[in-house]
Amino acid sequence: MVKGDRYALQKETLDDIIHNLIYIGAPVNNKTIMRHIMNQLMVENKAERQEILRVLLQLIVGYTPDDPGV
Repeated sequence: MVKGDRYALQKETLDDIIHNLIYIGAPVNNKTIMRHIMNQLMVENKAERQEILRVLLQLIVGYTPDDPGV
């Protein structure tokens, strides 16, 4: 992790999610990524991990290029 990289943990988590989606043959788009994050939030019980997922979800929701008109 690079010192000063504010979203390093979120980047690592997103990378893991994308690799997982590719592995299972699911489409990789914002909707499937958001669904995956929400599913992980529902089962995660570690507060630190929950916070990483919450911030990542906020970042993904704020950037949705696959939505019409974006």
